[in-house]
Amino acid sequence: MNNINPTPLDEYGEVLDVKHVFWKELKKRKKRIIMLAAVAFVWALFCLIIMRPGFTLSIYGFWLVVFPLIFLFLWLAIIYSGIRKAFWQQLATKYGWEYSPLKDISDEKGLLFAVGNSEEAYNGIKGEYKNHPFHIFEYSYTVGSGKHKSTYSFTVFEIKFTGTFPHLYLNYKGDWHSNAPSMFSELAKITLPSEFENKFKLYSPKEYEIETLQIFTPEIFALLLDSKWNHDMEFVNGELVIYRKKRFNSFTELDAELAKIKKFIDILSPLLNRFKLAQIGDISHSLER
Repeated sequence: MNNINPTPLDEYGEVLDVKHVFWKELKKRKKRIIMLAAVAFVWALFCLIIMRPGFTLSIYGFWLVVFPLIFLFLWLAIIYSGIRKAFWQQLATKYGWEYSPLKDISDEKGLLFAVGNSEEAYNGIKGEYKNHPFHIFEYSYTVGSGKHKSTYSFTVFEIKFTGTFPHLYLNYKGDWHSNAPSMFSELAKITLPSEFENKFKLYSPKEYEIETLQIFTPEIFALLLDSKWNHDMEFVNGELVIYRKKRFNSFTELDAELAKIKKFIDILSPLLNRFKLAQIGDISHSLER
């Protein structure tokens, strides 16, 4: 599949490391940055001198004082965003995939996409791996508000299979993040190897224990432990959705991550392609938030 977007090499050059290129761009624009910072300082000093003290302490006075500084940070954020976009466009070109600046997540069934608000899916690349539709994108959401607002960012890897299977969620405990199903969900009680249970928590719908253990075999447990697996994953709606609480900044790091995931897919794909889920009465095979 050919990339429909031209690689913007003329603007930033080859972007193998986002932070490295951003730092180079800052050095190229050093004089302008110093000038804007000086203007912001002089403007703030001017405002503090001529304004009544009460006004400078108000919310309107505060924003008026820091306006030039906000402009500076906004300009730098636009540069950084452009470099990240170039990184993903060039990545798509290297893989022979297609780049998309945004991804529609309205049909996503994973627990990850049912958490928080202000959800955004962006910088996506899509193609195929061994005839499996494959999509990689960045995703973020927020929880809370005001001073208690937190934003969580992920890199998501989605692989489509021809089989059908129950909704399973494997949580990696090491990143202190979980999209656990609702406490009212009826979950299967599955005994896992102690070494595996220390690092992961596996959620499965009640009555689908057999199907779960047909996927999570001793060989899969061993592979995840041996590869030092540090991702969450969901089996849902005919897809394997793997996500890590991290935004990748270098091609080398992301390519190594993708190689690890491809190895996992190579082992699982024969099973997941032929897996045919049989509904057990009226018992749901989905996990709910």
